[in-house]
Amino acid sequence: MSLAVCLSIKMHSLTRPSSSSSSFPVLTTSLPREIMFQIAILSSNPRIVLVCKTLRKGFPGAALAQLISPPHRAGEMMAKGGRADLLKVCLESHPLRIKVKKTCTHPIPPKFRANAINSRALWAAAKAGHADVCRLLMDPAVAGLAFRARANADNSRALWDAAKAGHASVCKLLMDPAVAGHASRARANAVNSRAMFEAARAGHVDVCRLLMDPTTAGHASRARANAVNSRALWAAAEAGHADVCKLLMDPVVAGPGFRARANYGDSWALRLAAQNGHADVCKLLMDPAVAGIEFRARAKACNSWALRLAAQNGHADVCRLLMDPTAAGGPEFRSWASYGDSWILCAAAREGHADVCKLLMAAPGFPARANAANSRALWVAAAAGHTDVCRLLMDPVVAGGHEFRARANAVDSRAFCEAAKAGHADVCRLLMDPVVAGDEFRARANAVNSMALCEVAKTGYVEVCKVLMDLVMVEAGRT
Repeated sequence: MSLAVCLSIKMHSLTRPSSSSSSFPVLTTSLPREIMFQIAILSSNPRIVLVCKTLRKGFPGAALAQLISPPHRAGEMMAKGGRADLLKVCLESHPLRIKVKKTCTHPIPPKFRANAINSRALWAAAKAGHADVCRLLMDPAVAGLAFRARANADNSRALWDAAKAGHASVCKLLMDPAVAGHASRARANAVNSRAMFEAARAGHVDVCRLLMDPTTAGHASRARANAVNSRALWAAAEAGHADVCKLLMDPVVAGPGFRARANYGDSWALRLAAQNGHADVCKLLMDPAVAGIEFRARAKACNSWALRLAAQNGHADVCRLLMDPTAAGGPEFRSWASYGDSWILCAAAREGHADVCKLLMAAPGFPARANAANSRALWVAAAAGHTDVCRLLMDPVVAGGHEFRARANAVDSRAFCEAAKAGHADVCRLLMDPVVAGDEFRARANAVNSMALCEVAKTGYVEVCKVLMDLVMVEAGRT
């Protein structure tokens, strides 16, 4: 039974207590007392203390204050907590009135508005996956036809949140014209199919299927897998969701005119998948049976950028796949390890990925050359102190022949100077070793008037200085 509960609200400052205690506003409502207590707990506010005069007990919340100013706050908290019972009482409650100093009366809106602040309570319920609360907020019989929550409010934001969290039942409810109303139903294609992008990035294949279904979402409002240059496909490929990628490229599910295109943006989806080492996704994107022969990703696109990213991050299996003519869809579409003076090899060498370097130098058709760009791969590996990579680059067997091995004496022994500057004594010894570097290609410790010694003296590496001076004396003895 509804009881009239009289509450006093006292505002407390965080820094000092209030100087007056006689001008507290008095609120009256016909909400049941037990409902009021539950709302008070949900709507906590450290600056307000509620005192129930009937029970002489303090509560850690601002029940009525939150319902009145702002009116949406308590509703949002109840929706987020899945409290359909409390929401229903608030939606059907009698008018509230506030008396200030018992002299004047200010009317309060007769109901909690479910559509307040772009139906914000609906966002909270959708994000938390409370389908029953969503249904209640959109029900015109409970919330009122004029005040019901709008599923398409703020570009169907409630749908984005539900899709991101993977709540398929909530997504279906928000797009149902029988529940949300045809004019107010959520649009799956809103903001360039943003809901689809969120679901794809999170790997919710069931939600993606639902958003593209013309029966559920409506033919005119269904999500487009090819929206914003197939952005949903990029997100799924980056995260490694192979099942989502396959679904987005399926013409039966996405619609023949709306399927995602793997070759958009110079095969950007392939780059993202390669960068993160998702070999299964890369294979799918290049497969003509899955992606379509005219829309499949090209491993060779943008000078084999996908190969460079895979090499830089040490994904040997992806590198092997991108250079395979069978997997890439033909020899004319595979990645070339020799692109840009073997700059892909430089990327792998800088990060110390010896297995990838070996793979790139043995690539069929267009192998990387260790001596390209004046043996630049050797400079960057020496500067980073990767002894094993340096050894590989100077090995004529691995490099594909004596004429393709890296030259330690290139550009006045530049690799030697870089290793010395960084204090890598073991690399310096290796570059000077005639067995490893070759007698005619080994670095010279006295090159350009002992420039390496000058560089290391600036940085103060005593051990390297000693090594270099010993090597300079050896060089002097030889000449």
